[in-house]
Amino acid sequence: MKAERNTDDCHVSTLLPYCPPAVCCMMKIKNILSGSIVAAVFIGTFYLFFMPDRHIIDIELSVGQTLPHDIVAPVDFDLPYHEEEFREIRNAMLESIPVHLKFDLDVWQPLRSRLYPMLILATYDSSFARGMVDELASIYEEGVFDLEDVREFYDGEQAVLIGSSGTEDRQLFDINEIEDVRDILEIRMARWNFPGDDLNEISSILRPNLIVNDSSRQVNAETAVAGFRNIDTTITEGSILLEANGQVTSRTIEYVDHLKNTAAGSRRFKYMSGLLLLVLLISGILLFYIHDIMPDTWNTANRFLLLGVIWIISFAATGTLWLALKNSTAYPSASLVTFGAALTSIFFHRRHAVFFTLIFSMILGLVHPHPYSIVLISAVSGILASLTVWDVRARRSVPVAIGLSAGGGVGVYLLLRMLNTSLYSQSLTESILGLLIVPVIGIGSAHALLFLFERIFGVYTVLSIDEVNKTDHPLLKQMRDVAPGTWNHSQTVAELAGRAAGAVNAWESLASAGGYFHDIGKMTDPELFIENQRNRENPHDSMNPLVSARKIIAHVKDGVELAEKAKLPRAVIDIIQQHHGVSLTKYFYSKALQESSDQSSVKKSDFSYAGPRPSTIEAALVLLADQTASFTKNLTSPEGVAELVARVIDENDLEGELDDCHLTRRNLKTIEKVFTSVLESKFYKRVSDYPIGDTSG
Repeated sequence: MKAERNTDDCHVSTLLPYCPPAVCCMMKIKNILSGSIVAAVFIGTFYLFFMPDRHIIDIELSVGQTLPHDIVAPVDFDLPYHEEEFREIRNAMLESIPVHLKFDLDVWQPLRSRLYPMLILATYDSSFARGMVDELASIYEEGVFDLEDVREFYDGEQAVLIGSSGTEDRQLFDINEIEDVRDILEIRMARWNFPGDDLNEISSILRPNLIVNDSSRQVNAETAVAGFRNIDTTITEGSILLEANGQVTSRTIEYVDHLKNTAAGSRRFKYMSGLLLLVLLISGILLFYIHDIMPDTWNTANRFLLLGVIWIISFAATGTLWLALKNSTAYPSASLVTFGAALTSIFFHRRHAVFFTLIFSMILGLVHPHPYSIVLISAVSGILASLTVWDVRARRSVPVAIGLSAGGGVGVYLLLRMLNTSLYSQSLTESILGLLIVPVIGIGSAHALLFLFERIFGVYTVLSIDEVNKTDHPLLKQMRDVAPGTWNHSQTVAELAGRAAGAVNAWESLASAGGYFHDIGKMTDPELFIENQRNRENPHDSMNPLVSARKIIAHVKDGVELAEKAKLPRAVIDIIQQHHGVSLTKYFYSKALQESSDQSSVKKSDFSYAGPRPSTIEAALVLLADQTASFTKNLTSPEGVAELVARVIDENDLEGELDDCHLTRRNLKTIEKVFTSVLESKFYKRVSDYPIGDTSG
């Protein structure tokens, strides 16, 4: 049974498309696909914008502060060296890497070729020259280096010799230094009493064959540094970082800061998995809520997609805001919950907007550094927007909603600071400014996008229905000129349907608009309908009954085409399509039976409207009002009105025309009373001898 609704609460059309059995399976598949797409995009949006680089502990401490509870390490974590200390250790490591000296095999042979002749010319002693060269060859085979070159790169005493046969670790003092080799040469030649300049000229041609290879040393140094773990101390899980009521020290803050940035390995994986599972669980609750509490939305793909798009945009906008401001002095306490709350309240219902606001706030609490605070602030701000912005007909609804939403968010924020429920480090001014601005953006954007959402998803607001529920609409003006009888009939139907809708808490504006437009298809061929024939001959008298029935039935299809061309709201178009349900054109069916020699060849389906049956209370009211107005138009007194009204309602109920609109028996009794009262009021007593002409005497 459909719950009764208050007219003011009916924000959008609740029309459910009729689903013939043959099509139901396809519609269910479509709904499942729509739901799956919305759920996947929702989870993807959450992962993209909200899956945090999450800290294990989110707390701000100051030196001298006391806490009423212990701070315990939830996992093992490493405390690194201080930056200066680490730099010193690193430099010491780099200095500890021995200098790399590489043999240059191309040094000795050219040197030997020059040195031997010079010694012969200087001494004229081939034996000495040969012996000196052999001695130097032995020294060069061991390796000769230049200490000055080494000290440009290295201050230590270790060296690595790189030769063709591999590497060898040596002490620098065990290796021949070029100045020592020159001294040896000069000592050996001292007995010849050479002038100092000549002796220096000979010794100066000696040069080292061990060349500093700093690139090789750097590779080794980088390897050593890369393998060094910047860990001063490892804190084990369960260690107490601060005892209850103990004062926070700089060391405590250091512990907590490093704990915050701990990657946590498998714990992070478990955390992310648990977070996604929680979001999946909440998504399941949302789907269950829509299925059980919002069947109109669950069974209508465009409404379901609209709801999903509204909240996905809210999440994406909030995530973008947080990502943009996360490195500022104040992590944002504001969210775009007001965007989703406003549109859900307008397009669906205030109570649905409140529920989705609470769920939205809970999800934000899963990922915000101050979960308790963000849930309260977001929930209060969104609920206030939900309860005040829904009536788009009231101009003050937007500023009132913005003011209450912003005021509620700021109020909760200030109360939380007073209660000290969170150890805030935010700037008070920035936070309050954000909480004041975001409702303006959220609610303002929601109203700006109403028209776009209406056109894309075919779901219309009460404002859109009110815009066409006026007698000066171009189509209705055309009806007045082309089909005046139909226009008079439509006014009666609009009055009956609208008054009855108000009495049963349905959408009065929609029922009234449906009444005005339900017969616009008759303008295509107005003389075929008796109310427009006046004193003309009825063209159906000379027609085949089947042809007549088809022409009469066609006014529904023609009306839908005219309405779609005029871009009437989908809710009104659906009423036009459903206002005869699948009823039978009884007059022409009976006439066909009378004229046919084979009554079995006359099929009811050929004389029946295509439907579908009314799927909402508003469409059903137009159907009942249409038939009631037609059946009572020839009455000359009010005596038979009640009986005819009851008959129309009972026949439609028995024939199943009202099966899909969820009208209750109590609703039908109320409708009967309203129809009877409205129609009986038209039969008022008139003055029969009212004087005409000049009575001035």
